[in-house]
Amino acid sequence: IFEKSIYDHNFCDEWVEPSTLNSLIKSISRFTPEYVSKRCDVDQGAIIEAALMFANGKKGGAGTGTGPSMAPHSSLTEHLIICLNVICGRYNREGDLVESGNFLYPDSPRLAQVIPAKDPTPGPPSRFRNLRGYRGQMPCSTLADEILEPGEGQIRALIVSGGNPVVAFPDQELTMSALKDLDLLVVLDHRMTATAELADYIFAPRLALERADVPHLMDRWFAAPYTNYTDAVVEAESELIAEWEFFWEIACRMNTPIALSGGELPLDHKPTDDEVIDLVYSEARMPMDQIRENRGIIHAGKEYVVQPADPGCTSKFNLMPDGIQVEIDQVFAEVTGAELWPGFNPAIHTFRLISRRLKDVLNSLGTELPKIAARSTTNYAYMSPDDMKDLKISDDDLIDISSPRSTITGVAKADKTLRRGIVSMAHSWGGTSLTDEKVRDIGTPTSRLTSAREAIDPINGMVVSSAIPVQVQLTKEFSTN
Repeated sequence: IFEKSIYDHNFCDEWVEPSTLNSLIKSISRFTPEYVSKRCDVDQGAIIEAALMFANGKKGGAGTGTGPSMAPHSSLTEHLIICLNVICGRYNREGDLVESGNFLYPDSPRLAQVIPAKDPTPGPPSRFRNLRGYRGQMPCSTLADEILEPGEGQIRALIVSGGNPVVAFPDQELTMSALKDLDLLVVLDHRMTATAELADYIFAPRLALERADVPHLMDRWFAAPYTNYTDAVVEAESELIAEWEFFWEIACRMNTPIALSGGELPLDHKPTDDEVIDLVYSEARMPMDQIRENRGIIHAGKEYVVQPADPGCTSKFNLMPDGIQVEIDQVFAEVTGAELWPGFNPAIHTFRLISRRLKDVLNSLGTELPKIAARSTTNYAYMSPDDMKDLKISDDDLIDISSPRSTITGVAKADKTLRRGIVSMAHSWGGTSLTDEKVRDIGTPTSRLTSAREAIDPINGMVVSSAIPVQVQLTKEFSTN
């Protein structure tokens, strides 16, 4: 894109710090199509075609997701994707419409300008690996050590609301050791998860039809100015509680107010779902009473229209902030990103295990439903048929998949759409067993292959959970169906 000078010169002249643009061009110039093609084993012509297709398009942004965001150098990947969008000017301009209404969030006019930079790590420091919290949340890759390591700040009690750390958190062996070491583990979930098996207390929550609710997450993603509100339509059984009720009950007993944008939750009486919603969304762009009165409709004409930039705006994109140059140099010096792993042996770890999404199951949610379980009870280890033939592996054979950290046993399945050298598996399956004797019934957690102490992204603490270097071999003691 730079060599052919097809980036958005006008946008960059107005909104990009020139010295950082020049530094980016210089830094990435060594990553030629020839170099990238050889290192990634991707056709050089296809790389160029994709780049030209993107740069010559009028609209359309690039984004990351589960795969690249879980692979080595995830922060750098995210940054370079942002740079790609910047140099091609893939930002809303004055007069553009923003599809989603963002009705549940505070009114925030969209301006055609760069938002001034803020400290990206304002959160409290972790005791480990020089990591910090982000936007009120701490990196889960340090949680096990925060539990196990004595000293000021050691975590002794943990509340898990709807999550399943045993199979979802990195480094399953370390995670389980930490959870078992806690003085108190409380789980709020509607099913007996692997994490719930280790809990001291389990609370069953009210589910979607049993509570009033709004689409908090989706409100920003709707492809039209839409939001909604729903009443509870099914009366919950007496012992079921909403998640907020659990925290309210604890707050009452501790006489500790819970502050929300609309004020504190009352402690002198139990609020209703609607009272809680009103306090949470007190600053919503569309007041909650209007949302309740106008359910299930698209609010035509309520889209955000991008406004002109403030005349005094001087903020510009910095394409080469601190640390980026160092990591780009590191990538260029590598033969493969797998070198981040201590113990990586290119002669042994010849495969890469990549993440996979399934249509019927989201993380560890869904396998408890009989109709979904009838379709599949395991997270298959998908491989190229050619690789399976070379290794004398057949469909439904058990295979051992070993990273520098640990080993899982998977059920092999051919996928002709996969390139050679790849194992593709969905994450967050399995249970508390570390030996996978029930792999055909409940699957296996790929998180066991990861390390929470090594191969860590230095900025966000992300554990390498995709493109994991692994060895694949037929399970000797279970080589047949």
